[in-house]
Amino acid sequence: MQRTLPAILVTAAAVFPLGQTWAASHPSSRAGAAPHKQAAPPHKTKPKAKVSTHKYTGPVEDMQWGPVQVTIVVTGKKITDVQASAPMERARSQFINSQAIPWLRQEVLKAQSATIDAIGGATLTSEAFYYSLQGALQTAHKAHTL
Repeated sequence: MQRTLPAILVTAAAVFPLGQTWAASHPSSRAGAAPHKQAAPPHKTKPKAKVSTHKYTGPVEDMQWGPVQVTIVVTGKKITDVQASAPMERARSQFINSQAIPWLRQEVLKAQSATIDAIGGATLTSEAFYYSLQGALQTAHKAHTL
C-alpha cells in the first residue's frame, strides 16, 4: 500500500502570525534565558585619503632606428601603468617593437622598478626603453612619489 503525504507549505505568515515578532518566539526570550544582545551600531570608517596619480616622462632616447620615450603612471607609491613610444615606421621595427614594448611594460609593472632584462632581438629598443625609464623613475623619486 502506498501512502501519500499531504504537501505542507510553510510561509512566514504561518510560522510568525502578524503582530508576533521573532524575538517573542525565539527560545532566548523565555523566562530565565539570557537576553538577546542588540547589534552594535555600524562602524563608521574614516574617509580614505585620496590617492594621487602622477605621470612622469623619461627623456627621449635615440637609437639606431628612432627615438624611444617612456612615461610611467604612479598611483600612491606604485607604478600602475607604463607607456612607451618607439619607432614603427619600418616594417621590421613595427614587428619588433609591437612585441617588445608590451613585454617590457609587463616586466616593469611586475618588478615595480627598472630591474628588467633586455629582450633578445630587441636589444636596442630594450636599452633605449631602460634609459628613458630610468629618467622617469628619477623624476618620480625627486617628486617623492616613489
